[in-house]
Amino acid sequence: MVVPQLVLLGITAVAGYLLLTGGRELSTVYHILRNDPVPIRTLDGHTGPVEIEGTAVVDEESGTVTSPLTGSDCLAYTYEVQELRSSGKHSNWETLDEGMGGVNFLVDDGTDRVRVDPEGADIRFESHSVTVPPGTELPESLAQYVAASDAVDEQDGTLNLVVTELSVGNKQRFIERRLDPGEHVYVYGLARRGPAAEWGSSLVDAVVGAGDGTPVFVISDTDERGTAWRIARDGLLKAGLGVVGLAIVVGFGIGVLF
Repeated sequence: MVVPQLVLLGITAVAGYLLLTGGRELSTVYHILRNDPVPIRTLDGHTGPVEIEGTAVVDEESGTVTSPLTGSDCLAYTYEVQELRSSGKHSNWETLDEGMGGVNFLVDDGTDRVRVDPEGADIRFESHSVTVPPGTELPESLAQYVAASDAVDEQDGTLNLVVTELSVGNKQRFIERRLDPGEHVYVYGLARRGPAAEWGSSLVDAVVGAGDGTPVFVISDTDERGTAWRIARDGLLKAGLGVVGLAIVVGFGIGVLF
């Protein structure tokens, strides 16, 4: 009975983790939908949690950042590189490398502009992915990334079968999410006093970012409702899997008792 008990403990731990993370994401959805975005002009000198929407604009003081997979000049990004690993009849995508980056940028809602500091944000951008079979030549930007990476190797090996060559290696998936200048952006974060703006400037005296005064800090490249749905979809999936896991454990326990 030791092995089944260990398996049940493992299922319980995973289920608990899924319920916890799913619950956190659903809590984020609640905070997003509880209030509506406010006009940026009202943030001048304001402090506290705020929601804003508008167009993402380059901050001349910060410029842009280059995304590692596509080499795009953007304002913020996340990336993940996965490889399909097989063991017997089972296959799974294993993450080889991941990261994020960004620079301060401006949000313009047509009334005024406010600076956003993306450090520490829960980024929810549209996903762009490229899946590359083994033996396939990588696009130039991806080839440059792989050449500079210690975590990812190009899967370009071949096996000479005399009559033909067989590509060997694993399928890879390159996933990038980024916020480009000119895109629509939604931000939920903490407004704090920023540097005094020049006279006549459309930039308000505030910076929106992470802080202890707000339970979440989210940046998304869609509107409020779209952002809430993205997060809710992930949260419901995790919470549902957690419930199923606990149900298995409880069902097994009842079976043992009776």
